[in-house]
Amino acid sequence: MLDALPLLLPLAGAPFPWAGEVAAALSALFWGSAHIVFARIHPPISAVALNLGKNVFAAVFFIAALWIHTGSPIPQGLDTEALVIFAASGFLGLAVCDTLLMRSLLDLGPQRMTLLFLTVPVLVSLAATLPPLSESQPLGAWAGMLVCIGGIGMAIRRRTEDEADPARFRRGVRTGLLAALFQTVAILLARHGLANEDAPLLDSAVVRMAAGTIGVMVFGLFTRRLARWSAEVRRPDAFWMLAAASFVGTFLGIYANQVGLKWSAHAGVATTLNSLMPIYLLPLSVLFLRERFGAREIIATFVAVGGVALMFLAS
Repeated sequence: MLDALPLLLPLAGAPFPWAGEVAAALSALFWGSAHIVFARIHPPISAVALNLGKNVFAAVFFIAALWIHTGSPIPQGLDTEALVIFAASGFLGLAVCDTLLMRSLLDLGPQRMTLLFLTVPVLVSLAATLPPLSESQPLGAWAGMLVCIGGIGMAIRRRTEDEADPARFRRGVRTGLLAALFQTVAILLARHGLANEDAPLLDSAVVRMAAGTIGVMVFGLFTRRLARWSAEVRRPDAFWMLAAASFVGTFLGIYANQVGLKWSAHAGVATTLNSLMPIYLLPLSVLFLRERFGAREIIATFVAVGGVALMFLAS
C-alpha cells in the first residue's frame, strides 16, 4: 500500500518553489490520515474485509483516471511480460501484503504499524545490492539502515507485561514484518517492470490495483468468506469511511507521492518526506484514537525516520 505506484497523469512544471517537497510531505499526511480512518471504523471489520474494500474503491478511482486520460478503462499499452510482472507485483503488494498490514494495524494501531513498516526501504536497499540489480550503497546509506533498524527495535522492544494483550502485540509485530517482506518483493517487481521506459505508467497502476483486488476476491471465493467480507464492507458505517480513506490515502496519497518525486530537486529529500507518516501519526493517534506514547516510543520514531533520511540523502 505504501510503495510508489506509477505517476497517474502528466504534470507540468512545479507551480512554486518547494512544491515537490510540499507534495511529498502531504503524501505521508494523506496516508496517515487514511490509516486513522481505517482504525476508527467501529465496530471493527476484519483485516481481509478492510483490504478488500480499500482495493475495490482504489481500483475504481484508478480505472476512472485511466478512462479520463486515455478514453478507455482498459490498459492497452503493456505487453504480456509487463502484464505478468505488474499483476504479480499487485497481487503480492496489494492482496497479500496489505491484508497482513491491515491485520497488523488492528493489532498494533496505526503509528506502531507504520513505524514497523519502515523496514521496507531497508529491505529494498539490501535486496537491490543483489543480482540482477547489483546496486552499490554508499557508507552513509548503510549507516542509515542501522539507525533505522535501531529506532524500530527501540520502539517494539517493550515489555509484553506492559501490554493489555501481549500475544496480540507479538502477532501484530510478526504480521507487520511479514507484510514488509511481501512489500519488498512487490516493489522490486514493479521496479523491474518500470525499467522499460515505454511502459504506460497509469496502465501499470491499474493492472496492479486490479490484480490486488482480484487476488483478495479469489481467496474469498475459495475460502467461502467473500460474501461475509462483502457484507462487512457494505455496512453503512464502514462503506463511506472506506471510500473516503481509499480516495485520500491510496489515490491522492500516491498522486502526491509521485508529484513530490517529479518536482523535488532531490529524490532523496522527497523520499524522506514520504516517510514521515509515523511522525504525523503520533499526534493524530493521540487526538483521534486516544492512544498514549511514552518518551521512548517518541524518540524511537524520530530515530527510525532519521535513519531513513540518512539512507536516501547519502545515496
